[in-house]
Amino acid sequence: MMNYIWAGMICLGIGFACVSGTLGSFTDGLMSSCTEAVEFVISLIGIMAVWSGLMNIADKSGLIEKISRRVKPLMGFLFPLEKDEQTIAVMLMSFVANIFGAGNSATVFSLKAMERLDAENGQSPYASDAMCMFTAVTMSMVQLVPVTIIKIRNDLDSADSGDIIIPSIIAGLVSMAVSILVCKLFERKPRHVNHP
Repeated sequence: MMNYIWAGMICLGIGFACVSGTLGSFTDGLMSSCTEAVEFVISLIGIMAVWSGLMNIADKSGLIEKISRRVKPLMGFLFPLEKDEQTIAVMLMSFVANIFGAGNSATVFSLKAMERLDAENGQSPYASDAMCMFTAVTMSMVQLVPVTIIKIRNDLDSADSGDIIIPSIIAGLVSMAVSILVCKLFERKPRHVNHP
């Protein structure tokens, strides 16, 4: 679906540029954006490599397992039907990466967790409560240190690249609380799924 959306946006842009006589500017802007996108991705490689390394060390040293035991009551509240320890551990690694602002690194763990949850759900076309909750919490997770945003602000010569920390924590806590509340409300409702 996203392929069609992106293709449609590009076609509309080209059509508008042709009609308005700004096709040259459109082409220049497109090439410039492509170059900037590649430079931006390369600039993130270093911080992603460091974070991925730290997460691997935490996993191998047993730190993730210790954290898992400490937050088991919270995970039990969020995912009351989830019993697989490995799935819970992968979800925790995703949460921890998100909390420390390494959202790009968290994507790897999130995909692994969703694969495991999907397998437990019998690869049904309908998401389970655990899959919905995991997606909601992951997307709204509070970040203690939004590393990527701070780096972008620093690269753009922000006067104080770290002044985003407190507002982002507040916004993250509010959005996460609302996301969990909505998921819990829908979990209580009876389901009426019409199978094809």
